[in-house]
Amino acid sequence: MAADSCSRLAATGSRFVVVGGGIAGVTCAERLATEFPCEDILLITASPVVKTVVNFRQVSRALEEFDVEEQASSVLERRYPNIKVIQSGVKQLKSDEHKIITEDGREYTYEKLCLCAGAKPKLISEGNRFVLGIRDTDSAAEFQKRLAKAKRIMIVGNGGIALELVYEIEGCEVIWAIKDKAIGNTFFDAGAAEFLIPKLSGEKLEPPIACKRTKYTTTEAEKKEKAGADPGELGSALGPDWHEGLHLKGAKELSHKVHIESLCEIKQIYLQEEFQQSQKVSLAFPKAQQDEGNAEPDQELWPVYAELTSGKVYGCNFIVSATGVVPNVQPFLEDNNFAVGQDGGLKVDKEMRTSLPDIYAAGDICTTSWEPSPVWQQVKWMWILLRPGVWKQ
Repeated sequence: MAADSCSRLAATGSRFVVVGGGIAGVTCAERLATEFPCEDILLITASPVVKTVVNFRQVSRALEEFDVEEQASSVLERRYPNIKVIQSGVKQLKSDEHKIITEDGREYTYEKLCLCAGAKPKLISEGNRFVLGIRDTDSAAEFQKRLAKAKRIMIVGNGGIALELVYEIEGCEVIWAIKDKAIGNTFFDAGAAEFLIPKLSGEKLEPPIACKRTKYTTTEAEKKEKAGADPGELGSALGPDWHEGLHLKGAKELSHKVHIESLCEIKQIYLQEEFQQSQKVSLAFPKAQQDEGNAEPDQELWPVYAELTSGKVYGCNFIVSATGVVPNVQPFLEDNNFAVGQDGGLKVDKEMRTSLPDIYAAGDICTTSWEPSPVWQQVKWMWILLRPGVWKQ
């Protein structure tokens, strides 16, 4: 690369600035670095690690094969000398001045800006230590740690993460609360759901099928850098097969034990002391799905209790909030007139342009605003499907 012979802008500004160290932001920065070798590409990320594509291979015209790794940002900078990673969160965007202000007080100007800040879990209860959202590798590791000591958990949600958890968890009673009539209604119809329900309670006898999709690994450099990160900082989104390598087993000696509560949502969450004062009665785990109407009162005390809109109350060790994600748009909305979708994401057109000039968006932070095909929908948790294949200068 002939980067040394190119004239560069100062580190406080660049023609291209990308915000976000997830797969969308890193892929965008890498493509820009390749297409514009004489330009400095600034990548601003709050995390000390980034997700990068490695071992890429074009299998056919429409089929690609590659691995995705979480790596230290320094690895990305060595691979692309014209990419400079700025480790800091974004405090404010001044779109009229073409300027980004980071949390450490620095300002960076841009000609073109791409926002790839991702999303965060949409928790059913903010600030409750017994409610866990699974979004990145850190939260997945925390879930595994808590599960190992748990005898019963409640999972709220009916999307991809919830489906995977309910099937994979062993050694723990699982209360699965969904607002729909059937499980997995985003992915299959009610008939298919009925066919799959017995699989949630039976033994997993079949050997694991060899996975032919992308694999996800954590490098040693990533582990060291992440150890010094802010524990409250969100990392990059999980991809498919995220649970491989995790030991999802509870404290009981049993295989699958799942009870489904359909057509309901969480009405209120009680801590143990609050529940005892409420004089409410919690239910024991039903012996069978058909016996839910005859459930007996639970004699065991639990750290947390969930009251459902159906009126039932269940105690558990902790609650998993798997009700989707909320786009990370907050640092960018103040004094900027972005068009925002119903889900809170920045609206983009077919060329990923937002409603403001010179600002683009990609990944979970954005929402498609064009008229989609009747058989197409935007999916915000399987980002592997969203890797762009076309570049327009």
